[in-house]
Amino acid sequence: MKKNSLAIAICFLISGCIPGGTSQSSKFYNTTSEIDSVLSSTYSNSVAVFRVQMPKFMDKPQIISRNKKDVQIFVSEYNRWVEPLSVLYTRTLTENLNALLPNALIDMTSGNHSSSRCVFVDIVKLDTLWNHKVILDTWYTIKTDKDEVVVRRKFSDSIPLKNSYTDLVKAHSKLLGNLSKSIADSLVKDDKN
Repeated sequence: MKKNSLAIAICFLISGCIPGGTSQSSKFYNTTSEIDSVLSSTYSNSVAVFRVQMPKFMDKPQIISRNKKDVQIFVSEYNRWVEPLSVLYTRTLTENLNALLPNALIDMTSGNHSSSRCVFVDIVKLDTLWNHKVILDTWYTIKTDKDEVVVRRKFSDSIPLKNSYTDLVKAHSKLLGNLSKSIADSLVKDDKN
């Protein structure tokens, strides 16, 4: 009996390790810049983009989603972001701002900086609803180098979503593009005041 159990256990272990077995491969996704035009070529301030803040349960590589009428959250072990979502969002936001304001000095920071403006983004809600939409609700704040708040604004948007991870990633990229345009517009308007 022990020999049969051992043989069965070894078969299960081997079948998971042999190519073509039943184990599923992970797929990794990255948001991309959706910016195709310049907002201002005259804005030339230096801007520090701080790491995007979000609830801890969503700041992970696994892609989180749910169905429209369901409260249960799905965490996909096989469909992942290339890095924790807050880092990915910060990178894409910085890339977008550089495209929108090409003559500004825009960089990510984790603390010490000598920039004239600092951008902080706090995600309040990021909801992926299959066959419905992706929803993004944030507050963003722009401060001076002396920690004075010059802009505090709520940003809310949603993008339709079908039923594929490729569509999900495109929706996240578009939402980040729209958020970036709002922040860039606020930076430019602040500069004119």
